[in-house]
Amino acid sequence: MSKRIPTERQVLRCIYDAYEPFFPVEGSNIGKVMVAIDIEAVAKKLGTDKHVLFGYLYYHLDHKYRYQTGENSYVHLFAPKAGELRHAINLPYLAAILAGQDQEHSKFAWSLGVSLVALALSVGAIIAQVVSSQ
Repeated sequence: MSKRIPTERQVLRCIYDAYEPFFPVEGSNIGKVMVAIDIEAVAKKLGTDKHVLFGYLYYHLDHKYRYQTGENSYVHLFAPKAGELRHAINLPYLAAILAGQDQEHSKFAWSLGVSLVALALSVGAIIAQVVSSQ
């Protein structure tokens, strides 16, 4: 039986919900935005493989969202090692990405809802016309 592959939004939401209560982290500058996550625990919550989750965070999501701030300086979403932290996530950045995704999801849900109402009204009008013409 293969394990399921969670969506980007599910991964980010799971991590945010699990680690937001522990933010901000006291300590060095890197610890103030980067939070160590337990890849195995997050993977278990998501019902996926820990290696798949690591690869998804490191090779896909970090690559997708990291951006350059200077000649040799980047802001990362995820880092396998950040200072003394292992498997670190930039929690404020993750929150910003997740907020944007939640907004897009909300727009989609509203659009879908309006479309379904319009479809129901159209079908109702067709049925009413067929019934009244008999």
